[in-house]
Amino acid sequence: MSDYYLLRTRPRLAAIIFFAVVVCGAGASEAQRLPASVVPENYKLQLEISISDKKFSGEETISVRVAQPVTEIVLNSLDLEITQAEVTSGGFTQTAKAAYDKPAEMARLALERRLAAGPATIHLKFSAPLTESLRGLYLSKSPRRAYAVTQFEGTYARMMFPCFDEPAFKATFDLAVVIDKGDNAISNGRSIADEPMGEVHKITFATSPRMSTYLVALAVGDWRCLEKNVDGIPIRVCAVPEKKDHGEFALEVAAYVVRYYNQWYGIRYPFGKLDMVAIPDYEWGGMENTAAIFYRDTALLLNEETASVAAKRGHATVVAHEIAHQWFGDLVTAAWWDDIWLNEGFASWMERKPIAAWKPDWNLELDDAASAQQIIGLDSLAAARPIHGDPKTSSEIKEMFDGITYQKGAAVLRMLEAYVGPEVFRRGVNQYLQEHANGNATSEDFWRALARVSGKPVDKIMPTFVMQPGVPVVSMAGECTSEKTSLRMEQQRFTVSGQPTSAQQWQVPVCLKMPGQKDAQCFLLAEKTQQFSLNSCPAWIFGNRGADGYYRMANAPAMLTRMAGAAEKELTPAERIALVEDAWAMTRAGKYPVGLFLDLAQAMRAERELPVINLLAAHLENIGASVVPENQRSKYDEFVRRQFAPLAAELGWSARSGESDERRALRARLLSVLGGAGDPDALAAARATQKKYMQQPGSVDPTLVAPAFAVAAHHAGPELYQDLYDSFLKAHTPDAYYQYLFALAAVPQPALAPRTLALVEQDKVRQQDYPSLFAALLSNPASRPAAWAYLKAHWDSLATKVTSFGGRGAISALGEFCSAAERDDVQQFFAAHRPPGAERTLQQSLERINQCIEFKQLQQANMAKWLAGEAKTGN
Repeated sequence: MSDYYLLRTRPRLAAIIFFAVVVCGAGASEAQRLPASVVPENYKLQLEISISDKKFSGEETISVRVAQPVTEIVLNSLDLEITQAEVTSGGFTQTAKAAYDKPAEMARLALERRLAAGPATIHLKFSAPLTESLRGLYLSKSPRRAYAVTQFEGTYARMMFPCFDEPAFKATFDLAVVIDKGDNAISNGRSIADEPMGEVHKITFATSPRMSTYLVALAVGDWRCLEKNVDGIPIRVCAVPEKKDHGEFALEVAAYVVRYYNQWYGIRYPFGKLDMVAIPDYEWGGMENTAAIFYRDTALLLNEETASVAAKRGHATVVAHEIAHQWFGDLVTAAWWDDIWLNEGFASWMERKPIAAWKPDWNLELDDAASAQQIIGLDSLAAARPIHGDPKTSSEIKEMFDGITYQKGAAVLRMLEAYVGPEVFRRGVNQYLQEHANGNATSEDFWRALARVSGKPVDKIMPTFVMQPGVPVVSMAGECTSEKTSLRMEQQRFTVSGQPTSAQQWQVPVCLKMPGQKDAQCFLLAEKTQQFSLNSCPAWIFGNRGADGYYRMANAPAMLTRMAGAAEKELTPAERIALVEDAWAMTRAGKYPVGLFLDLAQAMRAERELPVINLLAAHLENIGASVVPENQRSKYDEFVRRQFAPLAAELGWSARSGESDERRALRARLLSVLGGAGDPDALAAARATQKKYMQQPGSVDPTLVAPAFAVAAHHAGPELYQDLYDSFLKAHTPDAYYQYLFALAAVPQPALAPRTLALVEQDKVRQQDYPSLFAALLSNPASRPAAWAYLKAHWDSLATKVTSFGGRGAISALGEFCSAAERDDVQQFFAAHRPPGAERTLQQSLERINQCIEFKQLQQANMAKWLAGEAKTGN
């Protein structure tokens, strides 16, 4: 249903976020629910838009049903000047007096004569400026010109036209626009008429499907499109003229995805056409407007000749995510924002299915497992929220668009699919869609449909994962007697902080894996403690077969050691991901000494699967940054080099003819981690790649460019910084722009950080990239003090330009701090400066800072002891 934030991460050594689309906030406004006494059925809306004058005006007639007599009509309006308001009912027209309630983002139309129940029309005229706020109807700028585009989710349609701006108030829309004669326009409906009017022309669109206001779309400019017909549906990828040809990849992906979804959903694509538009300056990675999906241009367009494997995978899944919403989110829409998880979690779960079928060598099923395990980390905070929220304000609605909504929602659905079976799950989804097509639905509607189709207690299991915060940890203890094991399982809420657990309880589908056993043994752990029986006495028990379960496993150290020895042969890559992440969670919580995790890493030196290596490398980098004493840094770096250098030598630093995308991506990750550990060969390869790219971008393997720049920048001096700076100012492609910008953010000299920050004031950084740039600067210890000082000094002005610093933006990056002084400074600043749309993110960042402080205290002595033993053995 919503806007997918595409995240491309650079190596942990600088924790550079390549770009992130983050949730936005609309200031401190209070979003109150509209009364249900007046319900819209159709909007006839005409807009006159002047991009050059930065303004627009509009006239609309809303056909409504009046449920009960009223003397006031309340609808949403924000920053619009309503110049005329009339209401007609029963052949009588009366003038309405508009009064604004800006804190509630409403306009109240007072009537002298009571409006009777039945049909009525509301006629309004209004006007407003075109702002550059990345919300409502706004100016989006390319280097060549400005465009007028919309971004309405969650509560911004009210910035373009007065409306009933809540998801449950679905209606049809008849839109017409008067625009400059050289421009065209794209909206939800097809263009059915184009009338010249001198220096302007009027484009009329066909009546839209029945939809919520936040799914209305409009893009005005000199768009150029590529087109393909799929199963009778015209699909277009549209962009600014100079970038049109970079839409070929997205068009190919969309064609495959639509065919796949037509089969999977059992419902043919439900709208008459599909447009995908690349917007030059856009808040989200993508927004699933009905039949007119808008994307940030860097999330939709790419040059296939120079794009990395990671870029292609990222673009393909974003396209698949947004198209998935056309059924699950647009055809059927959540009744209120408290259930936005269902649509976003579903699209996040679904997005990889068609791409995995299209590109099986990308091994995207392992990304599912890794994503599920990683979001458990966020869900292990005491400040974690339930999937199902209770948002009341615009800011709270925006804060719902976070990892809990997307990744936890997807992970819980993944567990549910494994529990009921893939085909049963698909039939349940299809029944849900058919029952609620063109309407609204709730979480309860969804899991009731799955329970009916599966015959399993889905409606009992799902509320325990959706309606309460946190994640369960399952511990097991077994006793073998007469070749049978009496197994005792216990559940409680897991928190990394080790705070006392609550009385929460889940119904957890648990499946076990044991050596030599082909069939799974599955149980439903519905009580705090339960007894189960096994017909064998296995040497080890892996408690999350397939890594499908959404829970942590608390393995005894001896059991972990036995599983580590068997992991390569006995566990699948997804299960090895879960094994690593469970062990890391126990290490962070102080349940294991850090040396036990490092021993696990050593036992998995033969690992060759990219997602497993990604996680191992990330955690080793985290350990190096947080608990390794500076005087023992060289010993630890030597350990990291021994861990990964043999695999790097096997792969080599140059791409080989015919090798898979996975091997290329693995080489890139090894370049990152070994470069961070000072491996001479990796450093030389990174510097050579960086220099070659700066001289001739198309001459190097694109998959290596991002880690090469990160490594080179991490070791850069003033001379390289100046070269990067000059190249950034001359960058002519999105790839080059991002490579140089985030390389500048990774340079290790604190004195150079103010020069990078000055690019913001000089308008050299795109507004959409402010959050990710500040996140990168705050994640770099060298630039962190300057970035934090800049944010504090410019907070009020940045708040008017930045959609939000929540989500994965700067406030989230504050969680990289790791001292009591920094934590206290953050607390003091935000005691006086409210972070709209990021209040919970702030709580979570403060908790993460405390966790880092505690992790140091708990594990530094263990780290020193392990390193001393490592130095003696030389392993």
